[in-house]
Amino acid sequence: MPLTSDSAATSTGPGPSATSGRRPPSHTTQRGVESDDPRQPGSACVVAIIENRAKEVGMAAMDTDTMKLSLMQFVEATRTYNNTLSLLQMYEPSTLIIVGTNQAVLSTGLNQATRAFHQVPLGRACFDDTKGAALLGQYAHEGTKFDLEGTALRSSFYLAFGAAGALLSYLEQEQHMFLAANCLDVDFAGTHNHMQIDLASVEALELIKPLAAGAVAKKGTGLYRFLNYTKTVGGARLLRANLLQPLTSLDTVRMRQDAVQELVSSDDLAFTIGQGLSQMPKDLDRICGTLAMRNAKIKANSDAARRISSLVGSLILLKETLELLPGLGHPLEGADSELLRAIGANCTHEVFHTLLETANEVLDEDVKSSKTSFINRTQQCFAVRSGVDGILDLARSTFCRVTEQVHELVDKYKSEYGLDALKVSYAARRGFYMVCPQPGATNKAGEANPALPKTFIQLDAKNRHNVDCTSHELNALNSRLKDATNDCMVLTEQVLDATVAVIVQHINHLHKLIDNIALLDMLLSLATVVSRSSELYVTPQCTQTGPIAIVEGRHPIIETRDDMSFQSNDTYMAEASSFHIITGPNMAGKSTYLRQVALIVIMAQIGSFVPAKFASVRLVDKLFTRIGTSDSIESNSSSFMVEMQETAHIVNHATERSLVIVDELGRATSTADGIGVAWAVSEHLIGLGACTLFATHFSRLSELAAVYPNCKLWHFGVNASTQSERLDYTWKLQHGQQQAVHYGLILASSVGIPEQVSARCASLLVRMLAWTWLSELHNVFWYYFGSTRTSKKNVAKEAKRVVARLDAAEQQTQRIHSADPARQRVADLYSLGHKASRVPPNDLAIAWDVALLQ
Repeated sequence: MPLTSDSAATSTGPGPSATSGRRPPSHTTQRGVESDDPRQPGSACVVAIIENRAKEVGMAAMDTDTMKLSLMQFVEATRTYNNTLSLLQMYEPSTLIIVGTNQAVLSTGLNQATRAFHQVPLGRACFDDTKGAALLGQYAHEGTKFDLEGTALRSSFYLAFGAAGALLSYLEQEQHMFLAANCLDVDFAGTHNHMQIDLASVEALELIKPLAAGAVAKKGTGLYRFLNYTKTVGGARLLRANLLQPLTSLDTVRMRQDAVQELVSSDDLAFTIGQGLSQMPKDLDRICGTLAMRNAKIKANSDAARRISSLVGSLILLKETLELLPGLGHPLEGADSELLRAIGANCTHEVFHTLLETANEVLDEDVKSSKTSFINRTQQCFAVRSGVDGILDLARSTFCRVTEQVHELVDKYKSEYGLDALKVSYAARRGFYMVCPQPGATNKAGEANPALPKTFIQLDAKNRHNVDCTSHELNALNSRLKDATNDCMVLTEQVLDATVAVIVQHINHLHKLIDNIALLDMLLSLATVVSRSSELYVTPQCTQTGPIAIVEGRHPIIETRDDMSFQSNDTYMAEASSFHIITGPNMAGKSTYLRQVALIVIMAQIGSFVPAKFASVRLVDKLFTRIGTSDSIESNSSSFMVEMQETAHIVNHATERSLVIVDELGRATSTADGIGVAWAVSEHLIGLGACTLFATHFSRLSELAAVYPNCKLWHFGVNASTQSERLDYTWKLQHGQQQAVHYGLILASSVGIPEQVSARCASLLVRMLAWTWLSELHNVFWYYFGSTRTSKKNVAKEAKRVVARLDAAEQQTQRIHSADPARQRVADLYSLGHKASRVPPNDLAIAWDVALLQ
């Protein structure tokens, strides 16, 4: 299941451009295909995985709708199998085939790590790479058979070939899915052309869905839903896959940017493409799967009507799609974007004209798909042109005659029993049935409805006004209608066999067409986001070695909320300023800013515009986050254990091209341990050179900037009002270190903490600060004054006196800023040291400065 169909394209990058202002939402008026749709992206995918002792993992992922098979083999360097889980998160398999037995699943690390998925164990003998290569040679279309014959490829992907063999065997033997020859689009995928984002980061950044649940989640949304204005299931699937694995190919990103830029700037082109995509079948990707499998998703012993109905329905959808292609492709032929022109050329390829002529030879020109059950069944029965098969024409005459008899019977019941409101309805499983007014209920004329005739058989009460009924005569007609329908379907399948055989020969062209339509749908969706926004969006300048520079960047989702105004902020991260320490009180905007930068980078690397005045983004190979503190009940891990596991993953796998987001590290343990861990991890990331945003409440970490030149200090400003005991947030990122104001106490007072509790908090804080500073100064003076007993006794005596003064001042301290006895204590100790000092005044001044820094 390849992520893109434009990965091999090349183009020069566009210059900086901006788009602002509101344009009429000509593309669409509603969100696209949602992820909670019953036919959600990835739900038709089956995956097989296997690992060896060297921790290499082979994976085969097949989408049975699109008939695409992706093979990959990689080294899993982590014990938590992050790469494997990230890929499974993208594919969302309905079935995960693993190595095991029917009696027990082998307790391998891979099987344990993936137990959250629906696992189906198969014996290791099923994972035979030789058998897998043979099956791929049989089912892969001509475009990939040459690659399958390569010896080097076989040796590099031997685990993936084994997984493919197990997957194809499972589909045939267990699911009774029989593939046609040359029907598979095989892709040798991997993670080298895509940014790697682990599962924890996907959830923390809300890429697919918001973290909150219920009513809170309805107000917010994940990035996927925010960007999703797609009109087809394939487009929605491609958008989701790109968010989970953004591109790292600079040429491909720039080609997408050119395409989105043209769709944004050309209203007419965007409107025309939007109209064309709206008329396309939403489940276009199912066509290939149904045509390539004689019994697609249906067991061999199922009824023929259902199987043939799926086949005929797919042919009707294919015919409609082929008829719409010229209207979609011709407007793109004159586009400036190379990518749009390539998509247009594919849509107008002569092979599709040939396929349309082949379909029109047997399919009726007026046949259309319908969502109404009976109309859709009728269209399928009359899909083949009249006169092609005489026996089929006779069966259809029987179908029409029985249908007329049903309506005549209902009209007879109306006149015989005086049921003017009697209606006839149809359901695929039930057939025809009657809808009668609820007996005894009052109708619109104010009269009571009559009782049901004795010949009627009540099925169920549809609602308090109507009831569903049938009769023995109607049941007999339904039985005849079912036989006539089955005859029509069987005869239709026989007529269409030759047509299907011709279409399957060109299945590779259909695969490319579906990929291109999905890509065009996603590009138009990205352009629609820009067009519908009243805020400024720009085309980011993407580079391989440049900085991450964002001017007036904004969070794409939060800025759309009506209940708040959003403050934009700048970002500049380069080799000389790769590590940013960000401080500020709670609710000042640190977490929003961190997520904002990450989302802008992700949007840039899928080819989208970004919410900023200017943006230059260095392509990121991996994105890591360490956000939040919560226990993991499933793995029996404490908050600190979860922190350390995520931190270990970052430290072991981050590179100089990675983007690391850390929102509080070490808060789930003691202060001393937390500072130690945060300091050591910071030093590692600083030395690595990875672009890192590190938000913390540990003020001691600010001292890193004095040691490492690429470490920069930033803080979120806030105006503290001591009179009203409230914080006035500016949400503005400012350069430098945060002032030592204890915002936590002010915030506690502002949310309803009783006054006496707040006052006690303030006094205890002063006391604890005094003890801390006293201890630090004691050590400093002890170092400078030497180990003489006199100086030690003097410092201890003065310390007791200072503590006594603090006890007396505690009763009068109401607010943190009303008095500062701790500073007076420092002055007292300085005076003591000056009198008793036996060291030069300059050294004593150094001791004083060091003490104030503590």
